[in-house]
Amino acid sequence: MKRKTPAETLAKKRSILLERTQAALNIDEQKALELLRIGRNQSIRLNPLAGDISNTQEELGSLGWVGEQFPWMKEGYTLREGQQAIRDSNLVTEGKVYIQNAASWLPPILLQPKPDETILDVCAAPGGKTTHVAAIANNQTHITANDNSRARLAKLQSVCRQMHADIARFTLYDARQLSRKLDGEQFDKILLDAPCSGEGMMQFDRDKDFTMWSVVQIKRLQVLQKHILRQAWELLCPGGTLVYSTCTMAPEENEAVIDYALRTFEPIELVPIEQDLPNRVAAVQSWNGKSYDPRLQGTMRLIPSQEVEAFFVCVLKKPVNTTL
Repeated sequence: MKRKTPAETLAKKRSILLERTQAALNIDEQKALELLRIGRNQSIRLNPLAGDISNTQEELGSLGWVGEQFPWMKEGYTLREGQQAIRDSNLVTEGKVYIQNAASWLPPILLQPKPDETILDVCAAPGGKTTHVAAIANNQTHITANDNSRARLAKLQSVCRQMHADIARFTLYDARQLSRKLDGEQFDKILLDAPCSGEGMMQFDRDKDFTMWSVVQIKRLQVLQKHILRQAWELLCPGGTLVYSTCTMAPEENEAVIDYALRTFEPIELVPIEQDLPNRVAAVQSWNGKSYDPRLQGTMRLIPSQEVEAFFVCVLKKPVNTTL
């Protein structure tokens, strides 16, 4: 059999992603192409831990910032102009603003951290979501921030210092062994922004984005995601809340993983997400001939848009009457 050239391999990968996007979203090829080619804008989160955000808004204006507030996030703003000036300014170095895609704000918002709660961020680096959790609770929670890479953990620690986030503990553990490493510890709330194929950040016409992407890799990641989710669930106290999220559109990494949890983590509750966004679509209810739990309609699946990238997020709750 003739070996495929790099160009042929790339073309095949593009074709597969296009076909999968059509099937997952139940749309035609032209619409799928349009979605996969949408440019993504970054956004800015104003940090109340670094001072009065009204003063920060004034400073943004002086840097040529043009944008508007997101209706569902009072500290969140679009970033239409002025990104480089802001990135190079003291607003970033002093932790007054954090530049990221608006989709990343959803897991901390849905986690609803409260004062005095114990919170675990399973895959915390580089720290955008961790510091947002701290900001929502005004530094009154007890956060354990974990990552499995020493370099990424160093970045996480740096970002937390920069963003004035008080972190109770940083840990350097393989998430697949968290339950054993934390020796039966229990947390009120857990954030699992899982390692994923990152389709939400891919650009269809950018060759380098397909370097690691493949269906085989998606299936490997699904195995990892299920394993980590099981570990996180064991660390969640009865009555606790777990938020699972990814920045990919792959059903194997989203609905399939949560369907697995609903079938095997009994007792378990899925908390429907009521919040609506312009790019929210219905959850995938079947994939590759397998039907999923109807409760999955309570998850949030986002398709690509200019301001909010493709994303998936789910809220799970462990009933009080469980011993797991």
